[in-house]
Amino acid sequence: MKYMVLLFIVIVGLGFKNETNRLLCKSTAFTKTAEYTEGLPGIIVINDFATKNSKQVNEFGNAEDWLQLHNTTGDTLQLELGKWFLTDDINGNPQKFELPEITIAPHGNLIIWCDKMDTVEDAIHTNFRIASSGEKIGLFYYTGNEYTNVAVCSN
Repeated sequence: MKYMVLLFIVIVGLGFKNETNRLLCKSTAFTKTAEYTEGLPGIIVINDFATKNSKQVNEFGNAEDWLQLHNTTGDTLQLELGKWFLTDDINGNPQKFELPEITIAPHGNLIIWCDKMDTVEDAIHTNFRIASSGEKIGLFYYTGNEYTNVAVCSN
């Protein structure tokens, strides 16, 4: 069954960079009407990311690029396999990195390493890096018919 829902989308572009080229996402929110199938698992935003990171290290002890997804709802969200994707090529390849099936707690965060390791063993590592020279990172949801852009963050 399909519903028309009002989806809050966060576009980041009003942030500031600190000494490690980290964009602290001070975001502007706007609304967009979109059609989704029943059971769209809530609203998730990219609320922070860092390039040339020097302060936070992954499980291998490396300071790598990362982004953070945030569950804006008061409900636990279950990301379904084959439905959620991240990309650094928002116009050409929305399904570049498929997120694994994972749960995000109410108002919780999920760190995803953007280091080209392409693994989801101990932590989630994408198959791309975030260009420190500037690019857009997108979060997409696959409705079964198309890839819908849920959030975009740019540095």
